[in-house]
Amino acid sequence: MDEPDTKTKLLQAAEVIMAQRGISGTSLREITDAAGVNVALVKYHFGSREKLVEGVLKRHLDPINARRLDLLTAAEARDPAGPLPLEAVLEALIRPAVEKGLSGEKDGVLFLRLFGRIFAEPASAMGLLRKQMGPMIKRFDAAFERALPHLSELDLGWRKMACLGVVQHSLLMLSMMDELPLAMRLPLKLLKGKPKPELVLAQMVAFCAAGMRAGVPEPWSSSFPELSAKPASP
Repeated sequence: MDEPDTKTKLLQAAEVIMAQRGISGTSLREITDAAGVNVALVKYHFGSREKLVEGVLKRHLDPINARRLDLLTAAEARDPAGPLPLEAVLEALIRPAVEKGLSGEKDGVLFLRLFGRIFAEPASAMGLLRKQMGPMIKRFDAAFERALPHLSELDLGWRKMACLGVVQHSLLMLSMMDELPLAMRLPLKLLKGKPKPELVLAQMVAFCAAGMRAGVPEPWSSSFPELSAKPASP
């Protein structure tokens, strides 16, 4: 096997340490020591620490987001007019992350650990994530509006946030199954061995679809009518 080049060594070292300590808890010195290169080479290859972090995120997110958009485009082509099937939109969003994270490859586990940590990072790290995912998010926002046209912007926002949390947390837990305390591990052990991606995908899509369709009980549904009402078409 060919020796990785310096740029690849830096990316590999950065993602391993950041998956363990988080982005803000990782220094450039730790990354360069792990990669066995000089600190000056970070500036040469990336320009800054922030660009190195962007490179780590792009390394995983670009292929995942490209796959998401391909699946969404196919779903839109099958239903070119009217509401989109909600399950098809959810599958397009969730499947690539499940396939990557549960691939059995080392970089799949690293992906889950790294992105599990990002949600506890300072706002600057979240900003980098948003920068990477912005165009993909816009496409899926429009697709969810087509799938659930009766929901207000507020209700749809709550449901998208909850579904993304379910996916992120569930995949992170599955990646840590052999390291969890016994009491937390037992329910997951019912899966009997390594979780099958198709089973995990089916469970997540079904759960998220039910949650996105669920109504909000009184009195909360009418507590803020000015926010929860669907805006009139212009």
